[in-house]
Amino acid sequence: MLLFLACAGTWLAACASEPGASARAGEYFDGRRVLVAYFSWSGNTQRVAQEIGRITGGDLFRIEPVTPYPTDYTECTEVALAERDSDARPAIRETVADFDDYDVVFLGCPVWWHTAPMIIATFAESYDFEGKTVVPFCTYASTYRDETLQRIADLTPAASHLTGFGSTGSVSGVQSWIDLINEEWNEQNAGGSGSVGGGVAEPSVDGPAPMEGTVNLWRAGDIPAVTQGASNSDGPDFVPNMEVFTVDESVAPKGAVIICPGGAFVFRSVQAEGYDVAHMLVPMGYQCFVVNYRIVPYTMQESALDLQRAIRYVRAHAADYRIDPADIALVGFSAGGILNGEVLLNWRGLANASSLVPSYQPDELDNVPVEACAVGMIYAFYGRLSVSMNDVETLRAADLPPAFYCWGSNDGFAGQFRQNSDAVRQAGCETEVHILQGYPHGYGTGGSPSVWGNDFDAFLTRVMSGNASGIAAPALPTDDEGTTVVYDTSGRIVDDLSTAPSGVYILRSATGSRKILK
Repeated sequence: MLLFLACAGTWLAACASEPGASARAGEYFDGRRVLVAYFSWSGNTQRVAQEIGRITGGDLFRIEPVTPYPTDYTECTEVALAERDSDARPAIRETVADFDDYDVVFLGCPVWWHTAPMIIATFAESYDFEGKTVVPFCTYASTYRDETLQRIADLTPAASHLTGFGSTGSVSGVQSWIDLINEEWNEQNAGGSGSVGGGVAEPSVDGPAPMEGTVNLWRAGDIPAVTQGASNSDGPDFVPNMEVFTVDESVAPKGAVIICPGGAFVFRSVQAEGYDVAHMLVPMGYQCFVVNYRIVPYTMQESALDLQRAIRYVRAHAADYRIDPADIALVGFSAGGILNGEVLLNWRGLANASSLVPSYQPDELDNVPVEACAVGMIYAFYGRLSVSMNDVETLRAADLPPAFYCWGSNDGFAGQFRQNSDAVRQAGCETEVHILQGYPHGYGTGGSPSVWGNDFDAFLTRVMSGNASGIAAPALPTDDEGTTVVYDTSGRIVDDLSTAPSGVYILRSATGSRKILK
């Protein structure tokens, strides 16, 4: 157990030489100097901070107020609320020695009254973060993880940012998160677009689709946007993309799942709500795609355009991925689920970026209709950030696909999840609801398929098995003379291609299949 020393400089030196430090510490962030600054009242945030310091070899700095907070819980909450409502800046007892020498700053705190304690604002405003990388982290009892991480990022606008981390006080997952953001940091500092191994494919309906690696959703220089001069942790050269995770060639896939991580549109929780989910679903038989959509300052509508393109790409390449184009589902976590809802409510069919950006010129991929057979709302709802949309008639008019809802009983948004799932059911949409007793917001896979993954698999299997099989069937029909049968991207047979509308079609015969653009 580390001891708290009154002198910040002594504390830093003691932590730097702590014998429990990770043997891999020097491998992180290219050996740059790391500071772990944190405020902790109950000790939960302190445990996470200490684990971060142990893994990275970073120096720890405990943010302590000149006037200590009450030790009584109720009294402390009253002080915290008064500080929030008055936009106070509580004075900090010590300062960080040689702050300018640090390159990477982890900044963490508990969630107080739905956001970061005001003492974090004091700390952030006391130093120059220009040229530094800030990594937010927080601990929470039930929810408001994303809002608190966003607040820390907002308080340090001069810095670049890496994917944040939220915990209920457990250090489980800290190691994998730091491994992830170390890769993220390397990519940012190498000037890359954030793509991961296996190569980068362009958004085309032609040519083979990659079975691993990254697919850019737009061509660089032709990304439709209404937000100009955007600056965020993705960097100026970021191209929205999706990362591909596929089943083995010996496995007949059930269908595809497009995964949208959460993060309040400030970051994307790609490990816990992206990669971990793909690694859970691929062994179940699903081709998986993790979407790296645009985050703030871009709007949710701009992010929706990115998800649109991901759906279109997978549908256009259904034959390559050995799936029926009618068997493509969405799953989203928190803000990622809200993004799914935005697309299903407002960006289905042949709607494209030109309705948001009139100067945009649609390409061949925009001829592929946007549809999904099902949606997984994992601690998420139809609506906007923190506010569910429960108008039954609007939901009914959208003709939404079957929905799988899952949330924890300790989630601060549990009431809104219930209201939204009830409204969707009243709108005539099939819904399946799972409530995890004692779980908070942000649990990701829950660490095991038994938490909700197996139920989601059963839900998808039932939905997908009820769809008409076209592209993925082991033996697609041809006539007795073996002539070619034409399908659209929904798996429907096209009797006369010459009179069919423009778009992507699949030609299938006894010798194989190919895609054409009409």
